Amino acid sequence: MAPGEDTGDRDDDEAAPRGRFAEAASPDERLATALERVAHGAVVSTPSILAQRGLTLAFTALLTNTFAAGPYGLFALARRLQRFLRRLALGFGGGLSRFLPTTETDAERDAIATFAVALVVGVSVLFGALLYLAAPAVVTMTGEEPRFGLYLRVFALGLPPTVAMFAVARVLRATEEVTALNLLQRVAFPLAQVAVGVVGALVLGDLAGVAVGVPLAMGAVAVGGAAWLARSRGFRPRLRVPDGAAIRQRYVDYTFPLFLSGFATTTQRLGFYPLIAVFLSGTAGGVFAVGVLVGSLVRLPLMAINQFVPPVAAALNDEGHGEALARLYHVTSRIVLVGVLALSVPVVVYRESVMALFGPTFVAYAPLLPGFVFAQVLACAAGSVGILLRMTDHQRALLVVNTAITLFLAVTAIPLTVEFGLAGLVVAYLLMLGVNNGLEVAVLYRVEGLQPFTRAHLKPLGAALPFVAVALAARAALPGALGAVVGTLGGLAVYAGVLRVLGFSPAERRLLATLVERYAAAVTRLRRWVGEAV
Repeated sequence: MAPGEDTGDRDDDEAAPRGRFAEAASPDERLATALERVAHGAVVSTPSILAQRGLTLAFTALLTNTFAAGPYGLFALARRLQRFLRRLALGFGGGLSRFLPTTETDAERDAIATFAVALVVGVSVLFGALLYLAAPAVVTMTGEEPRFGLYLRVFALGLPPTVAMFAVARVLRATEEVTALNLLQRVAFPLAQVAVGVVGALVLGDLAGVAVGVPLAMGAVAVGGAAWLARSRGFRPRLRVPDGAAIRQRYVDYTFPLFLSGFATTTQRLGFYPLIAVFLSGTAGGVFAVGVLVGSLVRLPLMAINQFVPPVAAALNDEGHGEALARLYHVTSRIVLVGVLALSVPVVVYRESVMALFGPTFVAYAPLLPGFVFAQVLACAAGSVGILLRMTDHQRALLVVNTAITLFLAVTAIPLTVEFGLAGLVVAYLLMLGVNNGLEVAVLYRVEGLQPFTRAHLKPLGAALPFVAVALAARAALPGALGAVVGTLGGLAVYAGVLRVLGFSPAERRLLATLVERYAAAVTRLRRWVGEAV
């Protein structure tokens, strides 16, 4: 049972996620327990993830509609370069979800968390200093405006507080603190970011003010999250524990390959922005950033499922429950595919209306939007493949895979961008995500015998066809926003109906019944509490 309330009056089993599958007598019971923990995290996280994405869209739309596409593109490009370094530094945080769920004492838990956060923030200080010093050379190399250098230096100084917020969030995820995690990363920071955007755009009228405010907001949220962990969960900074040197060495041995792999994975995800800086315009950078943002919306089901797959998978692996882990992968990947297709169809069919939210300049690039969406569909179809490779201790295999994919990206993206411009870059993005996830699935099957697909995965693919037909019919018959609303709602109804006719697996039906029972009981308790309070 994943903890879902932050009231502090949970029993010992809920307070410390250690050996939770030991009491399950059969693979079916272990699967049910694992699914409930993962699904509870997804259900509780989904509203906050939607809120986060909505607030991020509002922040982006505010900036793109207030400032021209070119200046916004430089701002977005500088922030993506900072994100490149942030992701590298957070490679040393990848061991938190692997080790915190299986610690035996609070002292060991505190020592791992303290060491990991200090290591991550320390690396970010180094990277920030390097970016600050390199900013003039980057401006010269790319031929961008001097303003670009200012954004780079501001984001370089803001790298440590930015990394600190994500490090605290990783501690919350590793300990399955679902409510606190969502309030911190999905609500508090996006709200603060929108406030920064309003002040920067409408009061200061300067993107530099936004660049300063965003890292400050992230630092403030990080301090709040750390204070909550100390007060409510008893975390204390400490390094001196029995076998402390061995614990730290084990952590470094595990995360160093992840850190090295981060150079490859980060190049895959963000290496497109240096290509834009060298070969394309600031407007292209803005369009690409918006396309990635909109395309990532269809990734929401995988993001929700992945909230607590790492600690659950780590526990199943450590306790030797391979069959339950394999079945968990099948069911969660199928659930993800259902959600991803439901979100993808309306975005692709009504792409002009979607891009119009960011201003008239972006509507002309609407034909490129399906490329961003299909890239995410290919990525999400593989489910939590990268997480499972890490949680089964195959981080070195992941390093080899990502290095190979990065080399593939280098030999394909540059000529495609030179020859076809922004369209070629989008094709390279699509190829990168598709090939990367396909290769990771092959490697995971080779080393662990795990793979995501069953015949049941054909059901959502079949149900998506009438959804597309309804959406296209509504688009042809009704104008503008009305057609988009009618087509989306009608298509979703048809999609759900077809899925119901095709049927769900026993594990999915049991999961739904368990969640309904759990939340009905929670509602009953809430009503009783309100009644007593009144």
